Amino acid sequence: MIESLQAGIGPQRRHGASIGQPLTRRDGLLKVTGQARYAADNHPPGMLHAVLAAGSIARGRVTFLDVTTAKAHPGVVEVMTPANRPPLALDPDAKLDPFMFRLDLLQNDRVRYAGQPIAVVIAETLEAATEAATLLSPRYEAEPPRIGLDGDDSFIPPAIGPGYPPEVRHGDVEAGLAAAEHRIEAIYETPAQYHNAMEPHAIVATWDGDASRSTRRARVWPGRRRGSPGCSGSRRRTF
Repeated sequence: MIESLQAGIGPQRRHGASIGQPLTRRDGLLKVTGQARYAADNHPPGMLHAVLAAGSIARGRVTFLDVTTAKAHPGVVEVMTPANRPPLALDPDAKLDPFMFRLDLLQNDRVRYAGQPIAVVIAETLEAATEAATLLSPRYEAEPPRIGLDGDDSFIPPAIGPGYPPEVRHGDVEAGLAAAEHRIEAIYETPAQYHNAMEPHAIVATWDGDASRSTRRARVWPGRRRGSPGCSGSRRRTF
């Protein structure tokens, strides 16, 4: 109730549902006053910054990365590529729960979509990591992207989500269209959609311990844009 009064909204009465109620978010006051603490606001001592280098082709493979030049940039600590990335704790294809997706983290030199991460630059400052990422100057062996919905055979996975069938068919669509009294045939296009989240893409982690100790702990501050309760756990199991 105190938070509601501070936000200038009186307490609400709920009669079995929240639909239509002017509810106050728990973090609403902090966000609108600039006091909300996001993942990127945590700065543990000695923190390093990692920046992803994104691929500029839609399909193919990376044939060259100028790692030497990037590593020579002031402030750069390491450049991680498929050639030197540490092994994952789990098989990338492991599916421990129905909602896990394949983790393809620098596992090979293949590029499967535009903007795919092809390297990670780790540096003492965000600026140094960002600048070094541009020095990688990647070269590619590009392949024709598969951008059409027609022509190639559709990919049909064995299951969807928690085991649902990939296809469900009811009736005869073509026969229904042919028998329809009215038909509308058109092509609809929509622009790119952005969610404009208040919190940027960020995750902060600090390591407590070393490989020689029997007890090790990693503290993680994940971004809360999606509110996924299992995302931080998946990261811990993976890394």
